[in-house]
Amino acid sequence: MQVDTLDRPSRESGRPFREPRPASAKASIVHDQPNLTSGGNVFPAAAPSAAAYEGEYLPPGSGPPPSKQSGWKKGVGPAVVGAGVLFAKFKSLLFLLLSFKWVLIGSKVLLSSFSFVASIWFYSLFFGWPFAVVFTLLILVHELGHAAFMRIFGVPATMPYFIPGFGALIQMKGRPASALQESYIALAGPLMGTVGALACFTYGEATMSKFWLAAAYTGFFLNLFNLIPVVPLDGGRVIGSVSPRVWIFGLIGLIVAAVAFHWFNPLLIIIVLLSIPKAIAAWRGDIDPAYYALTPLQRGGVAAAYFTLVGFLIVAMLESRVTI
Repeated sequence: MQVDTLDRPSRESGRPFREPRPASAKASIVHDQPNLTSGGNVFPAAAPSAAAYEGEYLPPGSGPPPSKQSGWKKGVGPAVVGAGVLFAKFKSLLFLLLSFKWVLIGSKVLLSSFSFVASIWFYSLFFGWPFAVVFTLLILVHELGHAAFMRIFGVPATMPYFIPGFGALIQMKGRPASALQESYIALAGPLMGTVGALACFTYGEATMSKFWLAAAYTGFFLNLFNLIPVVPLDGGRVIGSVSPRVWIFGLIGLIVAAVAFHWFNPLLIIIVLLSIPKAIAAWRGDIDPAYYALTPLQRGGVAAAYFTLVGFLIVAMLESRVTI
């Protein structure tokens, strides 16, 4: 009688053991011992049957080979996960930086707007609210002329800030490429301001309104005053492209006019004090020759534009003068 003995793994043998599943599950039968006859002869082991139990012992490496993935598939997954982790970690910081940028811009706009309203309030104490609003708007138009040409020449600048009683200013954060560009930027302010004052004059003439004529007169005077050829006024920057040595004559003329017409106020004192070092340095020749290197045609063009605008403003003041 032939006896087939299957050596199944047991808990005592130390081999892995799992509970068998029904015979329908596919698995392999492994014969660890040969078949023996009653006589002890060794015969080849019988072929495994198709119906097998899971739970049979499988030697290492006898299972199906693991699936292989290409290198780029292995790298994409961790990269996506890493990017997601970084975004989740730093999105708050990015949001904070963007918020800080808008807060900074908003604070500058708020400060400029506040200075505008403060100027209206200050001038209303002397001239009333309607005139204070129009006068401050004329100052704004003047400053926007500067800002427009700064943008054209790519010169970064601050927003216009109003100083009650002293006008307004826009500070350049860079230097123009040449004195010619600086003269255009400086001339743009009085030119745009003159256009604004001319609009008031035209409306005043059409309606026979002394209010608008007075506003026009004030606007013409404001722009003419800014064309005095001393630094830091617009006229000094314009005439500097013609010859910086003219600054010393502009300074002397301003002092003489202030004494003759009793123009003693803090604004004139500040202008004189600021212009003295520049005028002396220019007279001595302590300037950048490359920066002020203009052709005779360019110097003549700037001078013609400057004196034409000055003459027009004088005539416009005479035409718009009214008694209220």
